[in-house]
Amino acid sequence: MLHLGVNYRGKKMQLEQCAYNDATFRVPDNNGYQPQQICILGNSSTFGQCLRTTLDLNEICTELQQQGQSACCISQDPGRFVCNYTYCLSLDQCQSVNDSLEKNMQQSTKQLVGCHSLFLHVTPFAEIPEDNQLGFIVGLLKLIDKSISQEMKNGTSTKIRDD
Repeated sequence: MLHLGVNYRGKKMQLEQCAYNDATFRVPDNNGYQPQQICILGNSSTFGQCLRTTLDLNEICTELQQQGQSACCISQDPGRFVCNYTYCLSLDQCQSVNDSLEKNMQQSTKQLVGCHSLFLHVTPFAEIPEDNQLGFIVGLLKLIDKSISQEMKNGTSTKIRDD
């Protein structure tokens, strides 16, 4: 899953490494929802717990930069608004799918594809034009495909939560 959101102050395309189980909105969302210090995942996890993407963002970002996408960086902080909220739920869902796949792998000799999630904060078009952002996203999707294909060859496991 690839999620996108705009960082209105952003200068680079930010690959978000983490999401946090923390719904503390500085302002209300479009529906007027403004939680304060609430666990996004309910009672299933601790407040503020970090969930990480299973993708190797260091490798992906380095390759993007080598392809001329110099406006790429890795971020550890998606904020605490709708972007973080969405990413946290997505990473949690991927972990559930991956846990289920792991159990099925023990009962089967078939190789199953794991679930991956990434949040990309893009810049305003005034900072990086739309066509350049679309090219970046196409390149990113190709590198994600390459990374997942390599993972399947290596039989690498997927871990999302920091312990």
